[in-house]
Amino acid sequence: MRIGNLELDHVRGLGDKFVGLGKEIAGTVIGNDRLQEAGEAQQARGTESLKALRKQAKAQSKEAKAETFEQQQKAAQRAKSA
Repeated sequence: MRIGNLELDHVRGLGDKFVGLGKEIAGTVIGNDRLQEAGEAQQARGTESLKALRKQAKAQSKEAKAETFEQQQKAAQRAKSA
C-alpha cells in the first residue's frame, strides 16, 4: 500500500521505533530481559525501515528534478524551433 508516493511499510518504521522503545523501557523497569531485547530488536527494524524511507524519498526527489529538467529542455527546444 502507498501513501502518496511512499510505501506504507516504510512509514510503519516510525511506529516500530516508538513501540520498541516502550518495550525496552518496560523491560528495563520490570527487569524482563526478553522484553527489553524484543524492544531493541523492534527499534532496529524501525530504523532500517526509516533508512529505506529516506532513500526512497531521495530517489523520488531526484526523479522529479530529472523530469523537471527534461520538461525544461523540451520547452527550450520547442521555443528554439518555433
